[in-house]
Amino acid sequence: MKRIFKIVGVALAVACAASANATIPNLLQGTDGEQCRKWVDSVFNTMSETDRLKQLFMPVVDPTNIAVAKKTLYNHIVNNSVGGILFSGGKARQYTELIDYCQSVAKVPLLFTLDGEWGPAMRLKDVDGFPYNMGLGAIQDPELLYLYGQETARQCRLLGLQVNFAPVLDVNSDPANPVIGKRSFGEDPRRVAELGCAYSRGLESGGVMAVAKHFPGHGDTNVDSHKVLPTIYHDKCTLDSVDLLPFQRFIDEGYSGIMVGHLNVPVVDKTNTPSSLSKFVSTDLLKHEMGFEGLAFTDALTMGGASQKNSDNCLRAFKAGADVLLKPANTAASIQAMLAALRSGEITQSQIDESCRKILTYKYVLGLRKRPEKVDRPDLLEQLNSPEAEAVRRNLVEAMTTCIRNDNDLLPFKNLESNTIAVVNIGAPAANEFTRFCGKYADVSTFAAQQGLTQQQLMRIKKHSIVVAAVYSDNEGARHIMSQLSRCENLVTVFFINPYKMSDFAPIPGEAILLMGENTRLTREYAAQALFGGFEVRGKLPVNVKGVAPLGRGILLPKTRIGYSDPLSAGFKLPLADSIDKIIKTAMTAGAFPGCQILVARNGNVILDRQYGFTDRSRVVAVTDSTLYDLASVSKITGTLPGVMAAYDKGLFGLDKPASAYIPEMSTEGKDTITVRQLLLHQSRMPASISMYDLMMDPCTYTGRLLSRRKRVPNTVLVHRGVYGNADAKLRKDIISAHKSESAPYCVAGNVYVGQAAMDTIMQHVYDVPLRNKHGYLYSDLNFALLMDMEQNVTGEPHDKWVRDNVFGPLGCTRTGYRPLVRFKKRNIAPTENDRFLRKCTGHGIVHDEFAAFSGGVQGNAGLFSNSGDLAKLCQMWLNGGVYGGQRLLKKETVDLFTKTKSDISRRGLGFDKPDVDNPDKSPTAKSAPASVYGHLGFTGTAVWVDPDNDMFMIFLCNRVCPTRDNRAFSTTNPRPALMQAIYNCM
Repeated sequence: MKRIFKIVGVALAVACAASANATIPNLLQGTDGEQCRKWVDSVFNTMSETDRLKQLFMPVVDPTNIAVAKKTLYNHIVNNSVGGILFSGGKARQYTELIDYCQSVAKVPLLFTLDGEWGPAMRLKDVDGFPYNMGLGAIQDPELLYLYGQETARQCRLLGLQVNFAPVLDVNSDPANPVIGKRSFGEDPRRVAELGCAYSRGLESGGVMAVAKHFPGHGDTNVDSHKVLPTIYHDKCTLDSVDLLPFQRFIDEGYSGIMVGHLNVPVVDKTNTPSSLSKFVSTDLLKHEMGFEGLAFTDALTMGGASQKNSDNCLRAFKAGADVLLKPANTAASIQAMLAALRSGEITQSQIDESCRKILTYKYVLGLRKRPEKVDRPDLLEQLNSPEAEAVRRNLVEAMTTCIRNDNDLLPFKNLESNTIAVVNIGAPAANEFTRFCGKYADVSTFAAQQGLTQQQLMRIKKHSIVVAAVYSDNEGARHIMSQLSRCENLVTVFFINPYKMSDFAPIPGEAILLMGENTRLTREYAAQALFGGFEVRGKLPVNVKGVAPLGRGILLPKTRIGYSDPLSAGFKLPLADSIDKIIKTAMTAGAFPGCQILVARNGNVILDRQYGFTDRSRVVAVTDSTLYDLASVSKITGTLPGVMAAYDKGLFGLDKPASAYIPEMSTEGKDTITVRQLLLHQSRMPASISMYDLMMDPCTYTGRLLSRRKRVPNTVLVHRGVYGNADAKLRKDIISAHKSESAPYCVAGNVYVGQAAMDTIMQHVYDVPLRNKHGYLYSDLNFALLMDMEQNVTGEPHDKWVRDNVFGPLGCTRTGYRPLVRFKKRNIAPTENDRFLRKCTGHGIVHDEFAAFSGGVQGNAGLFSNSGDLAKLCQMWLNGGVYGGQRLLKKETVDLFTKTKSDISRRGLGFDKPDVDNPDKSPTAKSAPASVYGHLGFTGTAVWVDPDNDMFMIFLCNRVCPTRDNRAFSTTNPRPALMQAIYNCM
């Protein structure tokens, strides 16, 4: 809202031109005018007339050599009494150490400024950066720019800075502009204004002055004002409607600073005078016509565009209307030149006092009314590179991602089970965040090239049904490689370069084009997410790209799969990662497990995905996000249950029908009435398990007891704590072989193989085992063996194939399956226990559970191997009501039935375990877990819990049984419920 600028008693009132259209700057509107006036007067009245003039100067200092910088700063502050300092490059703690020093020796507190168009990282090497403005120009939600401005202000305040020379409000209407380009929000003046002002609102709400630049507009130039004076040839209509429009809105919305650039603007000043030195521009246009009443800064006065051969450009800039003289070539000489002009009457003391009072007023408003507190601190970098900054950075990168073409709705990718994907990195190594994150969604073949692809590479690439070209360079080699790929089927090009440079590739072949705008860790990650539907792509092109697409082009891509975000964006207030780290490191130090994976997701996004330690106690192979773990009984809900649910979804069985209707071997009296529902609820009266020791050992090879509670001959082999095996006992030879063969193809141990005979023997014992007399609940592995058996009978498919084709394949669970050694090397799999008795080796890639192992590695109770990332897809599909990747895998009614049903007599659900709300101390979950939670624990140390109330799940995988199941540290530290509780505590 525009108002006549009348703040009675505020020092600034004296300083401002009497424009009827002036808007009171926001930073002043909330100020106590009387207190401000008193402070300004108290400081102003102690200053000599010379010192008042010196307040206008703001030199630039190199902070990288602290000792040298302190000498330079002492001279500027003590001898020249300057009003502010701008540091050039350096590191964060160089800034804070020097700022503390400067404020300690200054009589009048100093304004410290930042030239940080994309945050402090633009100048500080050790601070993480934000995206360039050109990328941000694609964002459709200005609120994200406001939050970005707030975060930049937080970082500035941590560093002791009060002013940021941002935003850039130049409308980049010349693609060949050598100096603005990526620094601009784009070609649309209204979008530049909207985004720049939203950023300014955030910056100033955080207590940092926003300084818009480069007035009156540097966007339509083809020369660099750092070197020469550019000319803006626009007529007045164009200048008003394009170049000045963002600045006018900035002024109208009440922001406080404008930097005047070094530009020749003939339509305003016909004398060929740089705008920074032109009264027609800096006073008549900016202040009188446009109503600006804040601080007017010059651009750096050492730049070529401001050079003056026969006069001092600081003096000329001040006469033109500048309040702050930035980076004089020689501060002392310019001070003397201005004093001489004062003595000669060329300038007046009242002019100097006016600018000095304005500067002092803003010092008061920006918190310098008292001696600033020290800003140097040991944890400075941790505070700057904080979770808050990462959350803002991620939100910006997500929102600026832009799809320019999507023929045949190729994106996001569908039908992963039937497509093969090649990723060709053009101008970057094959291994980077982009390919790594693509690999989280699907198996991808990766390639890299700089100048060209060999014919052999090209032939291999063309065999894939989808080819992704990731472009990191616009050089001749990159263009050649793109021409080589032009005939590839379903070609998708992802550009990690400035949008203007895409025109070098025109016409761009292929079905889809994705623009990321720059090449950073996060743009590479989010590009992969965009291709696979990890978030909704909604950016729009901020510029016209000749031969490619017009300004404003942007194709909406839906979110179809799990994405990757951060805890703050998901509503976690406390540092989740710190809490998780503490619990896991405590457990590992105690010896609970050698390493682990933990994944937490909420609202459709993975918000914590961490790996710790090593795969075993040798500490040789580190755990990664691709390490496979033996899931043990978590296999029940991630392997068997999804297969059963898929069969139920197709109407292949009924829950309340007797299982004997699908398993003829259960037709014996007593078992013939057990229903499928009772198997799922563990209410079948089946015993907990059968002894594989008794079943697999040949009784003819030993005398006495097979197992004993006491160690005495012949029971001298420690099986596990308190149980000793007969040292003479040998495995059966009728169903077990020492060699791999057609009849015994499945490895159980190094030289132990089984086949159909062993499986049939085991299942026959399951069919024949006597039922318990007692009705009610008893958790039993045999229930799930029978469920898998039923599933195979009704589908006519082996269980591992059924779940691969109907569940894991469509989900993109490429690292999930039974018998992992068929596809993966041992190095990729975490080992389990050193079995001294039955298998006489360490389990590595072979299921730990004996029942499942001697069943050939595929059994209803155990046998599945996976990693946290793959299991996340399954959990998300359940939370989505059976939909994932744009495909419906299960009916919503089926998912609801299995995940919401609970037993009347136990905590169990239909196959799932649940919290024990009646006995929370005995619950397998956190005490804070709502009753709706479902999941399971696994003997090897695994856990999967899904919380539909909070749209969240946790996956924890470890191998606590390595090297032995006798691991008291795991039960003592009890990490699984502790980790889950930590998640709730942080929400």
